[in-house]
Formats: sequence, structure tokens, C-alpha cells
Amino acid sequence: STLMRSSAASDVYKRQKLPYPVYQFDYGDITGNGVPEIIVGVIKPTRFDPKPDKRLFIYRIADEAYIRPLWLGSRVAQPLEDFRIIREETPTRIRTLERERSGNFLVAEYIWRGFGLDFKRYLKREVKKQEAIHILKH
Repeated sequence: STLMRSSAASDVYKRQKLPYPVYQFDYGDITGNGVPEIIVGVIKPTRFDPKPDKRLFIYRIADEAYIRPLWLGSRVAQPLEDFRIIREETPTRIRTLERERSGNFLVAEYIWRGFGLDFKRYLKREVKKQEAIHILKH
């Protein structure tokens, strides 16, 4: 997948190739600085977790034409299934759907704190996937 940003002045596109499959793509002002960040869900292994799994990457718009990594997260509290950006507040929150050890699911919210995501709250724990999906989406 490719992230692109157009420069209004030159109408030139700068491309940054992501060498991993993308399962989700969204935006929101995560840092609260008035400029939205790009939040990308990728499937990739890490040095400490060699099994490809869902991860979150956050990119900042550095200027009119460049996108730079802000945070290339290895994981949230539990294995990530999906996420949604909640833009009704600034800074924007990241709502996640995560797999519990029991096989059930949880829905949590995170906010940006300096360098990385900070857990804010659980919306629900130990629920079946359909209920967790409903909570994630609403």
C-alpha cells in the first residue's frame, strides 16, 4: 500500500511504500496539534513477535508534501483485531477491538501521550465478537 500527500503548490505526490498488508486506514488529530495524523493498520511480524499480526502505525504530515512516521507500534494491550478513530473530541481517541486470552473480545480506548498510546478505558471486556464489533462501530 502507498501513502500519498499532494502539495497544493506543486501538485507533486510524494510516495511512501508500506511493505506490509493494510487492513485499516483512517485519520484524526491524535496529538491535538490541529493537524490530523494518518492511522494505518498493518499486518506484520516484529522482532519479538515473529508471527504476522495486526499492528498500528501512526504517521504525521510533516509539511505540505511529506508524511513521516510518528509511531510504528508493535501492539496494544492484547492482540489487535480492528480499530476505529473517534474524532468527536480533540485530541482524537483510538478505539480498539482486541482478543482476550479467553477467546472473547474487549473494546478499549487509547489516547496519544508524548511517544505512544496511553490506555484510557475499557468500554467492554469478555464479550463475544459480534457484541464487540457493535461497540467498536457505535
